Amino acid sequence: MHPYRFLLLFSLCAIPAASLPALARVDTAVLTETRQIQAHIYNSADLTLIKDTRILHFAEGPNPVRFSWSGTLIDPTSLSLEIFDPALPLEITQVQFPAGETNQAVWHVTAEKSCRAEVVIRYFTSGLSWEPRYTAIVSRDQTRMHLTGRVRITNRSGMDYPDARVSLVTGEIHLLDQITHLAGQPFPHGRPDAGTDDVRSQPLKARENAMMESAQALMLSSDTAMPAPRPVRPDRAADFVVYTLDGNTTLSHGWSDQRAFVQARDIPVDTVYVYDDSRFGDKVMRMVSFVNDTESGLGTVPLPGGRISLFQALDNEGLDLTSAGSDTAGYIPAGNRHQIRMGPDPRITVIPRVMGYAKTNLTFDRENTLTGFDEVRTMALVLANFSDQPAGIDIFRTVSDQRFSISGVSGQDVFEKIDQNRFRFSATVSPGARHTIHYTLTIHRGDRK
Repeated sequence: MHPYRFLLLFSLCAIPAASLPALARVDTAVLTETRQIQAHIYNSADLTLIKDTRILHFAEGPNPVRFSWSGTLIDPTSLSLEIFDPALPLEITQVQFPAGETNQAVWHVTAEKSCRAEVVIRYFTSGLSWEPRYTAIVSRDQTRMHLTGRVRITNRSGMDYPDARVSLVTGEIHLLDQITHLAGQPFPHGRPDAGTDDVRSQPLKARENAMMESAQALMLSSDTAMPAPRPVRPDRAADFVVYTLDGNTTLSHGWSDQRAFVQARDIPVDTVYVYDDSRFGDKVMRMVSFVNDTESGLGTVPLPGGRISLFQALDNEGLDLTSAGSDTAGYIPAGNRHQIRMGPDPRITVIPRVMGYAKTNLTFDRENTLTGFDEVRTMALVLANFSDQPAGIDIFRTVSDQRFSISGVSGQDVFEKIDQNRFRFSATVSPGARHTIHYTLTIHRGDRK
């Protein structure tokens, strides 16, 4: 598409008399190049807040400023124009949506004398999105990890945003209307021949005011973000986290742009093997965990959730790699430990065995019918490590009945009851070794509950 096809248009000609009231003199604002575009792109909704700042020259008297959004996904109900310096001799007296036009708005600005002013247009649009992707390389000894995060920004909004300052916003947002729906309405503020007090337009006006107030507060908060030692500036605004990318980016319609988001080397990691037949069947899953903090080289801000491509280094230099699969990370708060699932490892095995079974403490009713008993199972967990590194193994067990007890535990490093149905054992197995954990599981059935 032509790069200026959907450029914001400030009229250089008189507006037709059929559209506007008669004016003794029509002088228009002179078009200047856009000074700055800011784009706040949310990832929890199809929503982007655009702040378009321009320097305009106003002639003495009335100045109509026309805005056009034909072929875009802009929400016209969210349009607002603001003069940056309220001390200037300028007043916005009226905004109109001309009859016969479904994609234009005209602000009427009266100037007491000729002047130059910075104006800001804000609006919501859809069609812009961002997606984080991470690459993790785990060292050969499984004690360190290199993590690289990139964000891919896609523009399908119908409009180009050249040299834009881009902020990425995480956090849930409640929308009364979908922006794509509002963008497609022929008369979003009601019929063009209706008065400004049309009852049907009141809910839209209230929604517009509420959304723009919260959006402007978010924009002001992000403007004061403190620099961080990487190409992103984080900030918090209420329940949102805003990541402002370093430098400017051109967001062209129909294109995607990829930017570095985070990069840290030699992050300390803990490797643990997890056996949980309720989640992974009979396979042992290798997990790598790290802490999102400054000591790990990641900083003090949350990491947005995204897909992680995993690689295992086969040499000490990390030049020879093999793919270890992929995982999906959720939102990772600052200071929290996050666990990455690297896939099953056939070198580590866990085999549960029932070594003994009995029913004890039988109870009967008056008709000599069995009404309860204790089901006692003597269990052995046989652990084997066929790798060349020590293996810390977590074994999760699930009991279908909530009335149970564990006794006679031996061979474990840690035993923990997680909740009313689950418990966990932990043990470390040396390279090429086997290890056995013993315990007795007693389930109380019937009256024995």
